[in-house]
Amino acid sequence: MSLKLALAVVFAAACDPQVDGSFAGDAFVRLRGIAVGFPADATIDGAAVRWTAQGGADLAAGPTTPLPLEFAPPAVVVPIVSLPPDEARFGFAGAPARIAEGTLFLTHAGDVVGVAIDFALVYIDGDVAPGSLAADYLGGVAAPGFHLYDVRATASLIDAQADLAARCGGTAACTQPRLYRLVSITADLGTQLQFFRGRR
Repeated sequence: MSLKLALAVVFAAACDPQVDGSFAGDAFVRLRGIAVGFPADATIDGAAVRWTAQGGADLAAGPTTPLPLEFAPPAVVVPIVSLPPDEARFGFAGAPARIAEGTLFLTHAGDVVGVAIDFALVYIDGDVAPGSLAADYLGGVAAPGFHLYDVRATASLIDAQADLAARCGGTAACTQPRLYRLVSITADLGTQLQFFRGRR
């Protein structure tokens, strides 16, 4: 075999893909947590984020994005390998920032088996202006990208949620699901999540 041919074979082999078709891509962020209340032999083979549907009364009607999972019981790592779909993003009049908010789940064969209760994964696309409804929704100004927030119940709607409820129709069905606010977490994406057994 000539030197030219040998080099061609080496270069061709070096250019072959080093991953199979299941490779989901590099993660934007890697969320860490633990699975709580699962038996020692629990089968958990994936994760997902269900994006909040802010256009209507049923906030759980948003799109769901399957995610890969690294599981070494009870520890879980959820790589976020894709951005929220366009239909999951919402905004406020006059504000450039668009927001997507979702709930994180653990899955087995596509079925929900665990949920990170009282946490929201939030993606911010654009700049959040101080004093804007977007800032009110997020509990303050936040940088573009992914964040983790606490979800806390409220007795009355904050201004941003009232705006969303009014766009939904202003009925009790639109108001009731929005009686919560997002609260930033000091550790943000470094927060250890707890995924509790069950579905929501």
